[in-house]
Amino acid sequence: MNRFFLRLSLSVLILSFPPAVFAAAVQKDSVSADDYFIEGVRLYCAGEDKEAAEMFSRCLELEPDNDAALYYTAMLSLSADSSVEASAYLDKAISLSPENQWYRLMLARLYAGTGDIGPAVSIYDSLIAGNPGKSDYYYELIELYVKNSELDKALETLDQVELLKGATELTGNARYEILGMQGRYDEAKDVLKKMDEDFPSSRTAMILGDLYKAKYDDSTALHYYNRSIELNPDFTPAYFGMAEIYRIRRDFYNFFKYLNKFLCDPMMDPQLKTNYIEEIIFASGLVPVFRPQVDTLVENTMAANPADTSVLTMAGLYFIAVDSVDKGMEILRVNIEHNPDAKSPRAAYMGQLYGRQKWDELAAAAEETIEKFPQDFMLREFLAIAYWRQDKAKEAVEVYNDILRLIPSGHPMLINCYAAMGDLYYETGNRRKAYSCYEKGLRIDDSFCPILNNYAYFLSEEGRNLKKALEMSRKTIISEPENATYLDTYGWLLYLTGDYEEARDYLKKAMIYGGKESAVILDHYAEALFALKDYNLAFLYWSNAQKLDPDSGLSEKIALRRKQCGR
Repeated sequence: MNRFFLRLSLSVLILSFPPAVFAAAVQKDSVSADDYFIEGVRLYCAGEDKEAAEMFSRCLELEPDNDAALYYTAMLSLSADSSVEASAYLDKAISLSPENQWYRLMLARLYAGTGDIGPAVSIYDSLIAGNPGKSDYYYELIELYVKNSELDKALETLDQVELLKGATELTGNARYEILGMQGRYDEAKDVLKKMDEDFPSSRTAMILGDLYKAKYDDSTALHYYNRSIELNPDFTPAYFGMAEIYRIRRDFYNFFKYLNKFLCDPMMDPQLKTNYIEEIIFASGLVPVFRPQVDTLVENTMAANPADTSVLTMAGLYFIAVDSVDKGMEILRVNIEHNPDAKSPRAAYMGQLYGRQKWDELAAAAEETIEKFPQDFMLREFLAIAYWRQDKAKEAVEVYNDILRLIPSGHPMLINCYAAMGDLYYETGNRRKAYSCYEKGLRIDDSFCPILNNYAYFLSEEGRNLKKALEMSRKTIISEPENATYLDTYGWLLYLTGDYEEARDYLKKAMIYGGKESAVILDHYAEALFALKDYNLAFLYWSNAQKLDPDSGLSEKIALRRKQCGR
């Protein structure tokens, strides 16, 4: 007996069927299979799967041939990712009610979902044979063939649909997509042109415009874009296609005109807009030439998407980049207000404060961010850096210790934490902890140049373990031979170990790669020259160093060196 439709007719009463009725039946010890079934459906619709399964199980104990209960049990098995059990329950329901199309359709969908294509196709074929006028079966079979890359069979099935129902825009779109998958682009284009004649729509005309644009047939592309807009003046994607044609033609008046229509549409994907502005407008060099027009593009995009994170971030960074800093920073602040639970707006805002060295503001923003996202160790580092630049080394160390408690082992940021903490501990005079942090960092990566350089330089200042320091420093100049800071450290260690000629050569390289702007490097170079008795040149570089940093105390050293060489 086919109970399914009978059961469904009962289940539509679920919303008006109070649970108390079932409870009363239990108390009277008169619960029937139908009672269990109806309660099971109610629980199923309420999303209480475990309880529903119990009701259907009790129903089947009393009435094993209840095909509807078997069907719902199959659905619950699917929800629990037990496709084998679901298939078994559906098979039994179908054996009890072979004429029930819904059971068979669900089994076909189950087979299709698990990749068992053959049985799924067989069921669809039988459903179509029994119901040749039901187009939904054809479309699901087409989708199955496409999923299985049997595109010729998909087209054959589509032919059957069109023989049955006639060609429609839906069948035309399906045929176009399948032909495109097969690489039969000319045939696909012909399908679209036929659709444009028989079922004209803005979408079809726009796709034709895109196809001709891809073939560099700008005139035909513009024809179809204009047709798309004539059919529907509010079809925004067509304006985007027109804008691209005019950009390629370098007709920037029309480019900005039509692009603005696209950007002003709040229904268009804001991320797509942001990506286009960043990757095409900003990257193409248009900003310096068309600054007012680009300003308008950005403003229009914000107006259409006033709270979108990606749009506001893009706009804020844009205005900062074109020297409208206050406006850009305000946009980034507004972004945080509109999206208080998003991390990226805060990261963008704090990144700009960091770049502009606004340490007090960065500290305040970072403290607020940490309160909002206490487990985010990457955002927390902004606070450590802000404290460090505020000369609050101890507070910065505390923040880095918090980061170490949060950061997972093996995270790429871990070595940077040890590097920073080593520098901070050294600043506070705790050399033992500084060197301990450096050693921990080098155990992660013994070629990490920032640690190698600072560790080596601090050892040089103490005048101890110079051989170890020299070896560490040597690794840095092999890795980065044009880094002035690393060359200076290596050259200075060579000087301290008595290799004055080599020291002079490396310190000279340091100056070539930017060291002339550093009083420390000039001083080191002068010392090497002095050791080699090139006194005139040595005092010249000491003089340059003193001009760069009048408060360095070099005057006393210069006086002493003059006395030492009798000048």
